[in-house]
Amino acid sequence: MTNDKAIINAKNIYKYFGDVKVLNGISYDIEKGEKIVVIGPSGSGKSTFLRCLNLLEKPTYGEVWFEGKLVTDVDPYLHTDVIELSDTYKKLFNDYKQQNPSKSDDEIKEELIAKIKKEDLLNEKKEGKEYKSLMKKIYEENYININLARQKMGMVFQQFNLFNNLTIIDNITLAPIKVLKMSKEDAEKRAIELLARIGLPDKANAYPQQLSGGQKQRIAIVRALAMNPDVMLFDEPTSALDPEMVGEVLDVMKSLADEGMTMVVVTHEMGFAKEVGSKVLFIDEGIIQEEGTPEEIFQNPKCERLKTFLSKVLI
Repeated sequence: MTNDKAIINAKNIYKYFGDVKVLNGISYDIEKGEKIVVIGPSGSGKSTFLRCLNLLEKPTYGEVWFEGKLVTDVDPYLHTDVIELSDTYKKLFNDYKQQNPSKSDDEIKEELIAKIKKEDLLNEKKEGKEYKSLMKKIYEENYININLARQKMGMVFQQFNLFNNLTIIDNITLAPIKVLKMSKEDAEKRAIELLARIGLPDKANAYPQQLSGGQKQRIAIVRALAMNPDVMLFDEPTSALDPEMVGEVLDVMKSLADEGMTMVVVTHEMGFAKEVGSKVLFIDEGIIQEEGTPEEIFQNPKCERLKTFLSKVLI
């Protein structure tokens, strides 16, 4: 069953690029308020794992669930989790239990799920669409389109990905206006508040090419925040920055962490991982080789591969 406390559930994620297997069956639950820091050598699969969470990379196999809804588009007939989480199933289960008081819950579950998968039990119309089976109805109840899920998943990239032909305030307000249907006045008010928060209120009418790398990345972070996300994903947000600019970006990320934002951060900044992470994942060869608190990972690593990695990156 899906972890009800988790905001994101990754289940048995595999990712191939041609014949190259980049992810080799990663499963992990990310709970609300956690700060998950993902570390590992280059080419280990850590950025691919992050991008699979919001389907910027579509898993070859496996499932991703966001806030209790399935976002990977898989055959619903194969997944008991999808059935058990639906309101339709729960109602059928209670009815079946009343009709069969001598049977255990496990027996009822087994018989009912088999019956749902096997038979065409429902034929109704909903919003102009005909449901040809209970299974189809149940799947629809538990699936969320990835574009809707992405509205609640902020993403910050290594290379900023700002629109160079738009001013900073237009970069920040574009998605809230177009996607959330926010008024221009409300979106700009929110943008100015966010710019003040990161110390850049005077850059509202500037263009990206007029800013430093650190300023661009801070703008990229508040652009994601303008969508009021439930979780923030960071893909090596400081790796393209000059060393003197790294601190200003990490400070913004630390303030988000202090405020309780759920975060998944792929980074080479071991100091950030130690200070901010609630959990640290060490990924290598496409799997989670070790996971634990920062203290467990950095002070008492168990995996020999992790020990070797830390010996090279810690000074």
